Amino acid sequence: MKNIELGQLLNKYFDAYQDTTKTMMDLVAWPLSQNKLSFEQFLIMRRIATTDQVTLNDIAVQRQVTRSAISRQVKALLTQHYVFQVPDPQDRRRLYLHLTERGQQVEVLVNQAISKHFDTWVHQLGADQIEQVLQMMAGFCEQVTQLGQGQDHPRPVAH
Repeated sequence: MKNIELGQLLNKYFDAYQDTTKTMMDLVAWPLSQNKLSFEQFLIMRRIATTDQVTLNDIAVQRQVTRSAISRQVKALLTQHYVFQVPDPQDRRRLYLHLTERGQQVEVLVNQAISKHFDTWVHQLGADQIEQVLQMMAGFCEQVTQLGQGQDHPRPVAH
């Protein structure tokens, strides 16, 4: 591919990424800010709400991030009294995460606000169109991930 075509394609990618990210963040920004939550913290709360006996490590593995990255987010949730930890009776080193009563309320409120906003999109665009876009995004992500795993050379570093 010619450098000019590659550059144009890359610029289109950056524009689409920026526009999509902004649109998606607009979907969740207000309900999150009202409850002093980051998007990552909300996703953790949502995982705790929908999973029995989830640990910090379980979330890190699922999200494909470091344990310390999740630990920082959980620490903030503990400070806000949205979550609490319970030791595993068989292995006291393992701590299960649970939502406090307040955490449950906040998770439900934020989820409802986001769902209401998203429902507007579904109503306007149609579930089929949204499903097609999501399938395309998932397929693209999977292919790019496979490309990255197949590379024997390290990622380029900006200087």
